[in-house]
Amino acid sequence: MYTQLTCPQCGTPYTAEIHQVVDSKHTPQLKQRLLNGQLNLAVCPKCGAGGQMATLMLFHDADHEMFMVHVPQELHLNQMQREQMIGQLTKQVMDEMPPEERRAYMFQPQIMLNWQTFMEKVLETEGITPEMIARQKKQSELLQTLMRADKDVQDVLLKERVSEIDETFFAMLQQVVDMASQMQDNQQMIKLTNLRARLMTETAVGQRMEQQQMALHKLSREAKQQGGLSPAMLVKHVVANQQQPHVVNALVMAGQGALQYEFFSLLTAEIDQFAKSGDKAAVERLTALRSELLKVYEGMQEQSRGMLQEALNTLNIILEAPNKEQALMENAEMIDEAFMSVLVARMNEAEQKNDMAQFQALNEVHALIYAQMERTLPPHVQLLNQLVRSESPEEQVALLDENADLVTADLIQLIDQVMDQVNEKGQDELNGRLQSVRTVIQARL
Repeated sequence: MYTQLTCPQCGTPYTAEIHQVVDSKHTPQLKQRLLNGQLNLAVCPKCGAGGQMATLMLFHDADHEMFMVHVPQELHLNQMQREQMIGQLTKQVMDEMPPEERRAYMFQPQIMLNWQTFMEKVLETEGITPEMIARQKKQSELLQTLMRADKDVQDVLLKERVSEIDETFFAMLQQVVDMASQMQDNQQMIKLTNLRARLMTETAVGQRMEQQQMALHKLSREAKQQGGLSPAMLVKHVVANQQQPHVVNALVMAGQGALQYEFFSLLTAEIDQFAKSGDKAAVERLTALRSELLKVYEGMQEQSRGMLQEALNTLNIILEAPNKEQALMENAEMIDEAFMSVLVARMNEAEQKNDMAQFQALNEVHALIYAQMERTLPPHVQLLNQLVRSESPEEQVALLDENADLVTADLIQLIDQVMDQVNEKGQDELNGRLQSVRTVIQARL
């Protein structure tokens, strides 16, 4: 559902979407947004101020028989109000659930007043235990200490606590590096770069990661030289690194798009060559790898089919709805890359069949999506889009008159950034439109 808000910082009224029910089975996308900290966020479209909204939230995971409700203390509910609201929310969920899915544990939901405890329970369903969270806290403390310590203290810490330095630790270090880079803190950057270099050479996990990075760099460089990654290229690099499983895993993750029939055919040919040469160890390694990768490939195919079917179901719901705009708002979390691919494919199919009624209905959905997306953009970005789409200089002048407060040097800077991106892609027509708009705005300034 949507709620009307007023920004406490600049006074701008806007709407924000609220979800009070997250079900791991029926709304996995909402669970992912919850885990990413992106659920129930209210952000002012004008100044960017905002944060997470305080609202009751029911979380259900059937596999773990978890049925709990978070009640924010900021709502200041007394016991009677709390019980009434929880009862209403529980009843709503039960009423919408098929009878065969209802279980006894749902009649007594766990009440969570503390957000951290609530999130720890959610994380448990992902296999992330309180022990893992505690370990990450210790790793964070270790990182902060290493950043401040001199070489002698670092020597002791690396010897005593090397078991805490893993991929997660390096990810934390990278976040701190990125932050220092954004703040242009050169002194801190030097310390962090030296620390990372030392960890990469003196810890086992660092050495593995360095091997992975070198292999990925070679693959990336060759792909750029050849105009893209091919199945043959991926096979070549996998075979070259077959004795380092961690490197092979990194290569396969980076080159998933090349996992095609040709890849497995070429890999089989390589296995045959090793068999002819009598290299039994290589045959065993690559045969086992082929079996593992086939499972990965089949899983990817199944996931892709599931995503496309889900997208098709969502599109049909929107097409059949009496109010398509409202239906889009209700299914906003389902409008992703898979949905847009299905929508465009259906539009092309309708056009080829000369089914204009179907094409117009699909085109209406397409236009509504972009209209909704544009409304979430900052005002100066919306203005630039309108200026680029304008049909005449007179229309551009009228738009600038209506939005005089947005005609600033910041708008010129935005246009320059967009033009740089457009030039890289060789979009000459769009570049010409942007240049024309820039000229008109510059004249005003």
